[in-house]
Amino acid sequence: MSLRVKLSFSYGRRKALDNVEFSAERGELLAIIGPNGAGKSTLLKCTVGILEGEGTVSLNGRELTRMKPGERAKLITYVPQSSFPEFAFTIEEFVEMGAYATKGDVEGALKRVGLWERRREPVTFLSGGEYQLALIARALAQGSEAILLDEPTSHLDINHALLVMELLNELKEEKIIVAVLHDLNLALSYADRLLILKGGRKVWEGKPESLEPEILEDVYGVKAEIVEVEGRRLLVAGLSKV
Repeated sequence: MSLRVKLSFSYGRRKALDNVEFSAERGELLAIIGPNGAGKSTLLKCTVGILEGEGTVSLNGRELTRMKPGERAKLITYVPQSSFPEFAFTIEEFVEMGAYATKGDVEGALKRVGLWERRREPVTFLSGGEYQLALIARALAQGSEAILLDEPTSHLDINHALLVMELLNELKEEKIIVAVLHDLNLALSYADRLLILKGGRKVWEGKPESLEPEILEDVYGVKAEIVEVEGRRLLVAGLSKV
């Protein structure tokens, strides 16, 4: 199972994505990283069809850009950046919204993230970390083959951030998982492959163990050192190089 993407996109005269190309496979977690304004969220939105980019997006050889939204929803799912819910739907109702177009498995999705027993509670009762799990459950209920997540650990405490990453690590064996990550150490620890964007362009792609600190220094403009702690690579960032 593979997702193949080659996209460009502009906001008016500003080029937000310049011929960015990548692939993602089931069995791996692909993390997209880069500074603010690099085009990470835009890339995800163009891939799932929220924004209309120029190029191609194919899943297992099927061209997604030519499909109707309902048909595309059965194949690929987008999990946006977490924001606090405005309406007091029950957790079950909230997750059912993801399954509406595809008649997916709401019960199975809620059990997978540990929220089935709380399904009748208002979603507004959830903490930030629990709400992120509800968003992932809604994506799972859609039953698609690929899930794209935009900063799924943003604003979470370390416990819930690790819980989300462990869940994604499990899900990659069943689905294609692509996640934009703000936390570089989570990316280094959990991703099987990294895609680095800067200024709407791909500047590096490869396995975390191949990443050199000089690349991060160039992309983020800070002094960087990568150290190993108990078998894991961790980033130590210093002051700006400017």
